[in-house]
Amino acid sequence: MSVDALSAAFPIIAVLILIASRRISVLQAGVVGWLLAAVEAACGFLPRRLDVSVVALETLRGTWIAWQSAAVVAAGFFFYLSVRRRESLLTSDVGTRAFSHRRLWMICFLLGPVAESATGVGVGAIIAFPAIVQMGLRDTPAVILALYSQTLVPWGALAVGTIVGSALAHVSPAVLAFATAVLTAPLLAGYLALYWHFLASAGRPVPTRQKADDAVWVLILAISIMAATHFVAVELGVLVSGGTLLAVRWYRDERPTIRHIIGTTIHIAPYLILIGALIVTRSVPSAKTMLRSILTFAPFEDLPDYPIFYNPSFWLLLTGVSVFSMIRLQKEISSAIAETLRRTWRPIALTVVFLAMAQVLASAGAATAIGASLKNTFGTIAQVVAPLIGGLGGFLVGSNAASTGMMMPIQIALGIDNALWPAALQNASASNFTLLSPARVGMAVALARLPGAEAALYRQAWPIGAMLIGLLTIEAAIVALMS
Repeated sequence: MSVDALSAAFPIIAVLILIASRRISVLQAGVVGWLLAAVEAACGFLPRRLDVSVVALETLRGTWIAWQSAAVVAAGFFFYLSVRRRESLLTSDVGTRAFSHRRLWMICFLLGPVAESATGVGVGAIIAFPAIVQMGLRDTPAVILALYSQTLVPWGALAVGTIVGSALAHVSPAVLAFATAVLTAPLLAGYLALYWHFLASAGRPVPTRQKADDAVWVLILAISIMAATHFVAVELGVLVSGGTLLAVRWYRDERPTIRHIIGTTIHIAPYLILIGALIVTRSVPSAKTMLRSILTFAPFEDLPDYPIFYNPSFWLLLTGVSVFSMIRLQKEISSAIAETLRRTWRPIALTVVFLAMAQVLASAGAATAIGASLKNTFGTIAQVVAPLIGGLGGFLVGSNAASTGMMMPIQIALGIDNALWPAALQNASASNFTLLSPARVGMAVALARLPGAEAALYRQAWPIGAMLIGLLTIEAAIVALMS
């Protein structure tokens, strides 16, 4: 790598070293990275020198892109709090249930990912873990399976990471979502094989007949996600495809009575209301046009706008407020807002600083310089390292949107013909490696009340990382050959 490329990469390298050292927080490392990028750009150490005013403008542009993610993340967590409060009134005793391979698959591959798609910030694991424990699994195996809720993170928090990535790569969100879904299909097969491995290690081996059933449903899930990108809005991809399969699978496995169906419908009513509102606002042309024309903010012509009443964050907030009102606990709305701010300010701040850094580096030509240097050094093979770049960011940062902000400009620079597949590789690799990030693992271990168990979890979960690196590298090689 040339001296110019090393200088361009210095802020990113510094951030990664600081995060890996664990001497300062990821957020602090991000602030350092942004400051280094700003100073290098203003002092002319990058390919293009930027005036201080331009650095400030690019920081604002990055913040605006981050807002698209921040609004949905905060609103999604508020919605989750309203649902959790309602469930506490409807259900007094969780109890235990007999172990069922069918039910466990449904929790790991459908319930958790669908919940994560609606809310984000790891809520899918919070929902999946109690359901797994309820069937008798405990400790590290239960934590690993709860983390399977993160397997469809490209659509987490209503696909904010994918939408942010599409803005940075200047490709259509729907096209990027489809390309990501294509890359995700083999990963789901890999996750399934390891799911069987983890269960066998936990003393719950999956019978051959059940494995066949699991494989068929994973195939259906992968196909349905790809199909959803053509028929529904990006943010609804997993909510519609996974949600539909969840309902069908539940009916097949549980054989519910009419009374059970009515009770379950009442129990999940907030999710049904949210999904229904999003489908209507995105499928009815007149509603879509009207909502997008009211209070739409577009400070930058080449960046996504923010139509308040059309954005998913508005419907998440409205549904959450409605839930609190239905259970006559309007007085708890203020405390829920306070908890939302307390729990989401850090991931929001992470996204802001990393996207601000990315915008400054991209505007100063740093990303292009890094990509050009890698291509000159390694040729077409440079694209094969794309999953390692994205995966490293996702693992260390623990956020798809934040990692995308930091690494996407480099991935685009590695592209030979167009930005689509490099962007999709970044989206898929960063998203999937957040599953193993210290932030997600720490949250899951705390949820299981296993202090200090992170090392033990990594010792058992390392095959997930190996599987992701192997399959994503093969996919990157195929992309490079096709370029």
